[in-house]
Amino acid sequence: MSLPATVAQRLGVTLMRGCLGACVTMALLSAPAAQAQSAEVFGVHYEPTLRVEGRELTLNGTGVAYRALAKLYTVGLYLPTKAHQTSEVLGQNGPMQLRFVLLRSMRVDELGKLITRGIETNCSRPEFFRLIPAIRTMGEQFSRMKRLQAQDVVTVAYMPERGTVFLVNDDPVGAAIRDPQFFPAILKVWLGDQPATTDLKNALLDHKAQPVLSALE
Repeated sequence: MSLPATVAQRLGVTLMRGCLGACVTMALLSAPAAQAQSAEVFGVHYEPTLRVEGRELTLNGTGVAYRALAKLYTVGLYLPTKAHQTSEVLGQNGPMQLRFVLLRSMRVDELGKLITRGIETNCSRPEFFRLIPAIRTMGEQFSRMKRLQAQDVVTVAYMPERGTVFLVNDDPVGAAIRDPQFFPAILKVWLGDQPATTDLKNALLDHKAQPVLSALE
């Protein structure tokens, strides 16, 4: 069931009205993804560990998102403890990060629409509506950002004492979004029952490449 127009406007989802924007969003959600055999993905280096708020995070997996044959972005998932199931990821405490490195320029609203659509797809209706204030805040923060360029690093960081923070090239976009259910909902965009792509989900959880896709890299 689609959101009422008035709710969509509050969320800033009205950006989806543009035909081009809608097509780009659907392409991002349905594009196949290549799994990464190592942390080196198309020249993008992901450190094996990160130190965040006194905790060491481990690179759980990396992958590449495509639209047709065009590479869109790489993503790395950092967790306190390695995990191979979505339930294991969602059950962890402590800081976590999703780190994206863009391989092409992207409008900021594309990222916002990808996250919003993915949250809606992977949450129940009551869960989604409870997240509306957090999604609205995300949209307000994204509206102040410039166009993202190739090689820009977009980080979605979760810090238990603060909440979810969006960063571009390690600079915070805005204040932390405190809703503790917001970051798990974002994780489900890529790791949920209906992820952006199954291959990318498997890459982030297993860090293994399919032989054919690996050869194409």
